[in-house]
Amino acid sequence: MLPILARPVERFLGIDLGYVFRGGSWLLIGKIFGSFIAFFLSVAYARYLPKSVYGDYRYVLSVLSIAGIFALPGMATAITRGVARGYEGTFRMGGQIIFFSSFGITLVGFVLAAGLFFHGQSSLAWGFIIASLIVPFVEGLGNWRGYYDGKSAFKEKTILNLYDQLFYALSMFLAIGIIVLFRTQGPVSLLVLLSAYSLGEGIPNTLFFLKTFKKVPKDSPAEPGSVRYGLHLSLMNIPATIANYLDAVLLHAFIGPVTLATYSFAIALPEQLKAFLSLPADIVFPKLSTQTPGQTLSVNLKKTLPKKIFKSSFITLVIVLIYIAMAPFVYKILFPKYLDAILFSQVFALSLILFPFTIFNTALKAEGNIKKIYVYNIGAPMIQIAVLAVLIPIYGLWGAILGRIIGRLTNYLLPFLLFKK
Repeated sequence: MLPILARPVERFLGIDLGYVFRGGSWLLIGKIFGSFIAFFLSVAYARYLPKSVYGDYRYVLSVLSIAGIFALPGMATAITRGVARGYEGTFRMGGQIIFFSSFGITLVGFVLAAGLFFHGQSSLAWGFIIASLIVPFVEGLGNWRGYYDGKSAFKEKTILNLYDQLFYALSMFLAIGIIVLFRTQGPVSLLVLLSAYSLGEGIPNTLFFLKTFKKVPKDSPAEPGSVRYGLHLSLMNIPATIANYLDAVLLHAFIGPVTLATYSFAIALPEQLKAFLSLPADIVFPKLSTQTPGQTLSVNLKKTLPKKIFKSSFITLVIVLIYIAMAPFVYKILFPKYLDAILFSQVFALSLILFPFTIFNTALKAEGNIKKIYVYNIGAPMIQIAVLAVLIPIYGLWGAILGRIIGRLTNYLLPFLLFKK
């Protein structure tokens, strides 16, 4: 039985909370564990790392994340789809393609390192070299998760993810301990952090990929057309990948690592809050895409979905207002060196009010209109890229905050408008 207080929420939103909690138990465990790790690491970063070191660290990871397009992120979706349809060999084939393709990230990192050496920025250059050497094992072997998604083995996937996150956390805490204990200088601290990150992510990914790889018989067939499908999705994902990390790159380039560190902590807590807000969407609404697209489905969704989303937005409004009120106290206790990030964080949190509108992206897929999906997947990120490129050089940190808000509102409202059309 659901708690008695859940009944009014069910009636208000028009959803089955029992289904949410039953379907999302393992997903919820994973998100809570991951959020706790991110939270405690953030506190450690804020208290023990110089702002310039943390800013450089975020910069290197952001640049390599943009280069992550070489890891063919869309291929993971092709793996999940192929495995779900009984073509387990899609994992063996797709996993190998992703791994070897991800060495393109290494090449990009080496080229950037050469340029940095030439301009006398040896600290950043060595950082790129260290991270680039191991990045194929970080980005290229993480696709084992797609196999378990395809098999609907959410429990096993979550357990492996917990081990992965725990190993990563221990690696990063060890790195912070080394920096504090030995009082390392900025360049050395950066190299220690990047080494810990690369090994902390790369070692578990390698072990779990090999574990999963052995599960699949060598003669298992791969789904015909899966490679083309994965490449197609990866190309579509390029604008979104750039949009997600461009703000950090531009802030570091135009203002410097200290400002990037402040920005990172300004958006950190709202981003963690967003992870929890996404849980009902992950569980309840993706089933829309499993229904048969057609006129009846489209009419029903257009009639019922907007009302539920507007009601959900009222709840997120209350959550955001609570966060805005609590933010000054939270930052004084947890992030005392980043009190200048409070106002930026409060303003950025406003972008979460319309978060339930992300459901319309899934609704578009359920509707099955390919043209609309293309407009959203390419149009929304391109708008964010353009806004960030204009605002950050002019307004600095405020430009990044406003650019992210505008980009997020576009991500919310564009699929809504396309869906209603």
